[in-house]
Amino acid sequence: MIPLARAAVRDGHQVLVASGSDLIGLIDRHGLPAHAAGPTLAESYRAAAEANRAAGLTESFGRMDPQMQAMASARNLFGASAVRRARDLVPLIDQWRPDLVVHDTLELGGPSAAQRAGIPHATHSYGPLVPFTGIIAPVLGAALAEAGLPDPIPGVFASTYLDLCPAGLQPGGTDPWTDVIAVRPSAGDVPVGESLPTAFQDLPHPTTVYLTLGTVTNEQPEVFRAVLDGCARHAVNVVMTTGPGVDPATVGGDRSGVLALRYLSQALVLPHCTAVVSHCGAGTMFGALSFGLPQLCLPQGTDQPFNALAVAGAGAGVVLNPDQVTADAVADGLDRVLGDPAVRSAARRLQAQIAAMPDPSEALRALLERI
Repeated sequence: MIPLARAAVRDGHQVLVASGSDLIGLIDRHGLPAHAAGPTLAESYRAAAEANRAAGLTESFGRMDPQMQAMASARNLFGASAVRRARDLVPLIDQWRPDLVVHDTLELGGPSAAQRAGIPHATHSYGPLVPFTGIIAPVLGAALAEAGLPDPIPGVFASTYLDLCPAGLQPGGTDPWTDVIAVRPSAGDVPVGESLPTAFQDLPHPTTVYLTLGTVTNEQPEVFRAVLDGCARHAVNVVMTTGPGVDPATVGGDRSGVLALRYLSQALVLPHCTAVVSHCGAGTMFGALSFGLPQLCLPQGTDQPFNALAVAGAGAGVVLNPDQVTADAVADGLDRVLGDPAVRSAARRLQAQIAAMPDPSEALRALLERI
């Protein structure tokens, strides 16, 4: 959502980004004004786990079909978080009186508070539309209504949907949204003053793979090790970012041909890569496709399995589910990702579709014409 926010700033609008207190520092570092509202990610997960236990869902969760799992998670994670966030946003919106509230697909505290104040709102996608959206949404709306807050769901589906997905990645369309504005995704910005480490120049191979498990589902050293073992069977460099919760030295940072760091801007490294191995979080997925890079997808949870299926369905990658991630499977997956011309061609087709999408400034102007 940052490109849209920056487009608004460039056009002279006032922008305020609301999120949990754990993300305020990150928002500040991106140069955007921030306001703490709602629970932190850790608080949300903890509260959802307690609610699941109280409802007896913990023991039966693994036996539920995906739709039932999604509905259970929706109420106790996203629904409960939306209630807390809406309550925090009501006084802010009453005082600041924004002309428009833009929220992501599963953040419904914002539109509930906006609806209470009679302010327009729009949904900003973060990836391919998650199946069961039309079924999950009423569950979230009911959680807000039961807390004495407006149920925003009818208004959400009637308002504008900003869609980051190129057509080839979302063949099923955007139902239940019908008022859709496409907006081009990006790999992000290179932070001012940041450059590739000097050690990058010392990597021995002409082919480089970027490995990441993102910033949320990344604390799994055994996955990093299995991927590095599989990559070692190919003549490739691996640039690996582990995130703040994993020490790179403990998962293979001392291996030849591996550059292991806690963090590196993907916009900085992706132009030098041939392929990406990742959890297939939306930011990484779109970043790779923006450069036409095929992907070995290792979804760990949340929306990642749906993103991975979309990439594989478009022919631009290979998927290994959590119980399939072994060195042998990674090596075989890389064989296809690096060596199959059809996979590379599919990734480049999606890259071309992304390049043809309206940039955030165009999308913002179209959005403001709607309100």
